[in-house]
Amino acid sequence: MATTIDTCSICADQPPVESASRTWVQCDSCSAWYHADCLKISATQVSDIDRFHCPKCEAEHGPSTSTLKPERRKSQRESTKLNYADLNEGLSGDEKIWGKVLKAKTFAADKFARFNGADVTLARLRKGGMTEPFVIEDPAGLGMVMPPASTTVSSIAASVGKDLPVEVIDVATQASCPGWTMERWATYFETAPEQRDRIRNVISLEISGSEFGSKIVRPQLVRDMDWIDQVWPAELKPKEYPKVQLYCLMGTQDSYTDFHIDFGGTSVFYHIVRGSKVFYFIEPTSKNLKKYQKWSSSPDQSATFLGDEVKTCYAVHLQAGNTMIIPTGWIHAVYTPEDALVIGGNFLHGLNIGTQLRIYDIEEITNVPAKFRFPFFKRIHWYAVQKYTKMLQGTQKKKNAKISLQKLNFYFTHR
Repeated sequence: MATTIDTCSICADQPPVESASRTWVQCDSCSAWYHADCLKISATQVSDIDRFHCPKCEAEHGPSTSTLKPERRKSQRESTKLNYADLNEGLSGDEKIWGKVLKAKTFAADKFARFNGADVTLARLRKGGMTEPFVIEDPAGLGMVMPPASTTVSSIAASVGKDLPVEVIDVATQASCPGWTMERWATYFETAPEQRDRIRNVISLEISGSEFGSKIVRPQLVRDMDWIDQVWPAELKPKEYPKVQLYCLMGTQDSYTDFHIDFGGTSVFYHIVRGSKVFYFIEPTSKNLKKYQKWSSSPDQSATFLGDEVKTCYAVHLQAGNTMIIPTGWIHAVYTPEDALVIGGNFLHGLNIGTQLRIYDIEEITNVPAKFRFPFFKRIHWYAVQKYTKMLQGTQKKKNAKISLQKLNFYFTHR
């Protein structure tokens, strides 16, 4: 079984030769990790592997299988023909195409846990891990303060600044629309849905330094885990730190955000103030991450629905008052059935360090632009090393220590 901090099963005893772009592959039978070059296979060949069996497992499970020329999957559900090409045609595109795509699909039922707010603690997650999304249906006990459901976009604009530039996404093309301010966005949002010229979405308004944001308190669990709160030097705030802790998301009816992984493998808290959302989740297994990496860098990305390329894609319906925690690396898309106001935030933490770094590697390989990356990513990991080193020096003799100081230092030093 793979450890929390992985080493190559071939070269573990040899002097390390690491780089940010070195490709890893995980055995689908025994879960051991290997460097692709240690197996003498290229990164391109790794992308074409459907199921990988390491040298130790080939005898029992057979050779690895390839995705090249796969057999077409058949569905018992009647298919709906959709013109995906419209997505690239700007104003001539069908702006409601995403709703049609989703209605034509069959998704796995929501299997994720529901908790009471008071039961969601860091101690619980340290014991049981945080490997799947979970929902807190009632915010009581979460130790957070959120805006009332009556909050208007006009009032938010007045608080953060009416002239503040805001990134607006055209839903049909999934492209950014330049030239928008919060005042213009408020006027658009508060227009009746049937009178709007296009379906648009705002998903990246960071509000932590605003008057509006100052009235919001994130869940206690998030504050206990967030490395910005726990390891970032206090003397550097508020001038220099990753401003990713608090976002206001404003989605209009029928808006959609295509499949993505939150930057740097960050986990996310997501509270619905008003309206509703539907999430489509793909588990970040080794195989699914390879498929995501290939899809996200493909010229056919806009013509391919990623949910069709994986074995299981879950649908999760959230209502006003619900709060969801999305763990590291989960691939997801989001649909908005009705106008919705959401408060959310991203955070790095110590429960899934290995996966956070693997997502960073994917971003490096696929050349994700700096504006879409977690700011100060490497730097905050070194601050985490400093904190965990001090912790481990005081606890390394205890039997319940989960990781050795030597392995932690080795892992970070040679990435």
